[in-house]
Amino acid sequence: MSAPIVRFTPIAILAISILPIWAPVSAPAQGLQQTIEELSVVPPDPAVEQTMLRAQRGPVELGRAISALTRMGEFEKLNELVGLIESRGYKDQQKVSIAAQITAAERLRIVTHPEVSPETINAIDALFALRQESLASPDRLAKAIQALTIPDVDQSLPAIRVLFEGGEASTAALVQTIVTTRDSAKRDTWLRAMIRIDEPSGTTALRRIALYGNEQSRTGALSALVRLAGNDLAQNEAFLIEMVTALYRVSDDPNGTGTDPAANIASQAITATGAALPSRASVVEKLRSRLDEAARNANNSLRDFGRASTWVMNAKRDGVKAQRIPEWVLTFRDAADAAARLIAIGDNEASSVVRQLTAIMGHNVANNPDWGLGEQVTTFRSSELAPAAAAAGLSEIEFILSSLTVASESENEPAMVGWLRMIEPSVDVSPAPWFVSAGHHVSALVEAIDHPNAIVRYEAAAAIARLNPTHAYAGSHRVAERWRQMSLLSDRATAIVLENRPEVISDIETLINQAGLEPRFATSLRQLEVYASLGEDLRLILCKREPVDASAVELIDRVRRIRAARDTPLVVYSDPPNVYVERDEEEEEDLSELNEVELQAIADEAAVTPDRFGVIGGIDNIEGIVHRDLLYGDLDVDSSQRRSIDLQWAGSSRWGDTSLRAGLIRDMERPRSVAGLYELLLESRRRQHLPPLSPIDRSRYRRIAADALADIAR
Repeated sequence: MSAPIVRFTPIAILAISILPIWAPVSAPAQGLQQTIEELSVVPPDPAVEQTMLRAQRGPVELGRAISALTRMGEFEKLNELVGLIESRGYKDQQKVSIAAQITAAERLRIVTHPEVSPETINAIDALFALRQESLASPDRLAKAIQALTIPDVDQSLPAIRVLFEGGEASTAALVQTIVTTRDSAKRDTWLRAMIRIDEPSGTTALRRIALYGNEQSRTGALSALVRLAGNDLAQNEAFLIEMVTALYRVSDDPNGTGTDPAANIASQAITATGAALPSRASVVEKLRSRLDEAARNANNSLRDFGRASTWVMNAKRDGVKAQRIPEWVLTFRDAADAAARLIAIGDNEASSVVRQLTAIMGHNVANNPDWGLGEQVTTFRSSELAPAAAAAGLSEIEFILSSLTVASESENEPAMVGWLRMIEPSVDVSPAPWFVSAGHHVSALVEAIDHPNAIVRYEAAAAIARLNPTHAYAGSHRVAERWRQMSLLSDRATAIVLENRPEVISDIETLINQAGLEPRFATSLRQLEVYASLGEDLRLILCKREPVDASAVELIDRVRRIRAARDTPLVVYSDPPNVYVERDEEEEEDLSELNEVELQAIADEAAVTPDRFGVIGGIDNIEGIVHRDLLYGDLDVDSSQRRSIDLQWAGSSRWGDTSLRAGLIRDMERPRSVAGLYELLLESRRRQHLPPLSPIDRSRYRRIAADALADIAR
């Protein structure tokens, strides 16, 4: 039988080619595929499995499991394990035992690892917060402090470990126990423990209680300081200051003898050093000089970004508690402490009392820029201002105006803001005394509306608006102009630029907008002076090195004479140098084969072509050295390396005694990005003790100015 004839049509060929794909996989191929899948699966780590099982035994084992998983880098399992804490319903003490098994380094690794979920981080932070609260528990610390006095070492050693774990809370608890006890033996035991835990911090706390505590705690603190000083009291100036303050301190009891109960302790301690007791006049003079020095340090301090932990008094004034504040605020607090010592000894001389309260006011506003609410003003007026004014023999208006003058002269801007917020109208009392001028000077209140700091200017204008004067007074036109400027206050701070080249203006406008400022362009120094004298929230002045109508040095001098712009940073910029491409020297043309006609044509062309000095025909062709000097000057001298005037040095030396704040001067190449201005703006910001205007402040000042102008129109 003959074989059938098969015709391979295109459809048949396609079916044959697709047939293997549709065919079922053979048994050996299926087994191979299954083996590959099994090999690709990573077997579970037995250590991780055992750790997860161990975590079920209790809170302590759970904490150890979290610690182990962190060290192994198993953060997925860590997320799973931490998520079980809330579901197991552990109590706070059990959660504390969990946190106790996790070290600080492991916690840092957990919260910074990208695979850890936010829920896990929050749970870990909550565990450590509970542990810290447990370590600083007052009951726990009190039991440990009392255990220190037990002769049994097995009880005193665990107690000191407990106090070490408590940190600042332990120091505060020890200090409070020291100043309230009358048992000298126990006091010495606790003082030794304080020295072991944190002597500098504990000593600072004792000095604070010696100054601000009640009579009982001051006596205990002073006794502890005497014990700490030992035989070195004469060389310890800080302790001596506390002694002489207590020596002449006025008693808090108005019906008492007039001296502080701690005076005997101070007297005996000073006498024990072999020195004679200082007179009250010498003590007052010493404390006044310390106040002046502390005030200068505060006013010239830089506003850095670090924070420090310090002590503040508790409500009962028998102990301290820790508080974190900016480091630069500590300088203002030192000035306030120096003023408090003068108040304690009863220094009631008028000018001294004004400086005392100005230092205290400066610290209030530096520590809280929003200070000045109704309750704060009322409390300060009753507890500080009224007694001080009575002691100095001045009325409240006279005292505040004198304080404004002192704060303005010392550049204490926070104090100026505080005093301006203290100004309020009185019922049935004319506001005229606030505006009484002294000689050819206007009142200190009116003078403040042109202050270099924008917040001070606007707070002064707001204070005058609250007084709502209806009579004529010196400087009323300046006040009205400030209100008009306030009513037009923009939402952004301003930068003035002196430039008239369109391509440069475009670049600088982009730069200023990127810096978050609103550019205002001036084409001449005169126009720049007009803009600067408006008193807007001016943050920066940029000027090209060669203005049209003045030199850069003259610009610095004239701008610094504008009081409202005195502390504005000033940038004098120069254009970047041109880039010259050096060309290879051309080989001299061989003229030996040219005839006379061709040579004459080349000479005629060279005779009318300017050289690099601009001399037609070339400077070498000019005959006579005298004629060259007369016509073209000293052209052979290279003046490109001549040093230019150092504008930064000129401005600093000329105005260094006046511009104590942010009025920095920089002579630089024109910046091409915000980074080029960052150093200057940062340094200027560090020299200002008041924050920049916020959008809420701007809105409030605009509303105050609009209302004041409406009252004038009526």
